[in-house]
Amino acid sequence: MKRTTYILAAISLFAAVVSCEKKTEPYVPVLNPDGVQVTGITLDKTSIKFTEKKETAILTATIAPADASETRILWKSSDESVAKVSNGVVEAVNYGVATITASTYAGGFSASCAVDFSQVKVDSRALDILGDSSPIYWSTVNYGAEAPGEFGAFLSWAEIVPKSEYTWDTYMVPFASWCGTDKDPLANEAIISGNENYDVVAARWGDGWRMPTAAEVATLAGSTVWTWTSSDEGTYGYKVENPKNGRSIFIPVAGYYDGEVHAHAGAKGRYWTASPASSENAYSATSLDFSSDGFDFNEHSRYMGFAIRPVKDK
Repeated sequence: MKRTTYILAAISLFAAVVSCEKKTEPYVPVLNPDGVQVTGITLDKTSIKFTEKKETAILTATIAPADASETRILWKSSDESVAKVSNGVVEAVNYGVATITASTYAGGFSASCAVDFSQVKVDSRALDILGDSSPIYWSTVNYGAEAPGEFGAFLSWAEIVPKSEYTWDTYMVPFASWCGTDKDPLANEAIISGNENYDVVAARWGDGWRMPTAAEVATLAGSTVWTWTSSDEGTYGYKVENPKNGRSIFIPVAGYYDGEVHAHAGAKGRYWTASPASSENAYSATSLDFSSDGFDFNEHSRYMGFAIRPVKDK
């Protein structure tokens, strides 16, 4: 009798579970049929071109009419391994192409934006300015630039993402007193050239490209003639020429960032090397500084935003 009771109970429980499963249906939101209905959606951009991993862009969606009752939007990326999107903020993930789609919650209207994140082919920028005497090529453009007269990107020393503000508060080490201590991730780093964690060129360009060391910049300076001139783009800077083979590169006076200010553009050039400052100056790194009066090596606070001229191993 007890066994029969257990069997009947089990059957009843199973039937209840099946019954519950049959009654469970996907949640369908109830839209207000009496409200102002959506008639369409547009995006402020139809295409985005990325050049950096983790670079972001903002898409703004506009629902029509302006007084529509339901204004929720569904965002989707066709390939999240290339670009992902959240509430209109698109972030580059890896090289490739993708489509970002914004769809209205009501009516199913949609608009799309094409994302292009193509790997820049940089080998054509390599110039063997010093010939067989050097184990490296020099880039003909700054990091982040497409033409010799362009300034390119500005980076704090050992950081790999450009910023809108360059201060100790925004730097990887927020206080100068922490530099060189156990709170400094670079405390045990001598030269960052080629380290993809801290060398933006190695991290982004790859293929042997990296930041030059202070010694490599000194070798370039000692083996070439520097002539103050302007580029085809009308930017002032130095033509750096090897008199033995006639090969040359142009290095613009890109200025630098301190805080939110782009200072001395067209008058002073400050370029990071991959070499830190002297041991007693742990909060600084070595840079090449120049103006129409000449050039020299100096040490500056690591948080400042300077340009970078890449080199490539042969």
